[in-house]
Amino acid sequence: MEELKVLCDSTASKQMPKWMSAAAVVFGSALIYKAYNFYSQEGLNSGFFYNAALGVVCILGAGISRRLFLSDVGIVRETRSWGKVIRRVLPWKDIRHVTLVYRGERMMAFFEIGATGWKAPFTRSQENQILDVIGQMIPDTEIDTL
Repeated sequence: MEELKVLCDSTASKQMPKWMSAAAVVFGSALIYKAYNFYSQEGLNSGFFYNAALGVVCILGAGISRRLFLSDVGIVRETRSWGKVIRRVLPWKDIRHVTLVYRGERMMAFFEIGATGWKAPFTRSQENQILDVIGQMIPDTEIDTL
């Protein structure tokens, strides 16, 4: 899957810090080892299933990251999990209306496709960058602010 050009990154983009991912993998591996010990000593019992399930969840959760950003193809929601990338794209041509809502230093952008749409949180300092991107990609779209 090709890399998309990021024009503006949302504050909704979340990635676990490297130290936390490493700790989750170590903790998950320890739980799986403990589950193996339960299995080798007592067979299939509740201790085995609890430890194995929690260990697998820790290891899988360590590799997940999420991003929401504006790109040259549209608004992109991207989830990465251990090498697998899932992208959902809202193309610029489908957006009919944009509404910007402010609250303190935060800003929410609503990209509407009619009755529904996507919302993306940003900071107020990103406002000019977002307006520039919208002006370049969908110049005829109406922009409201609240």
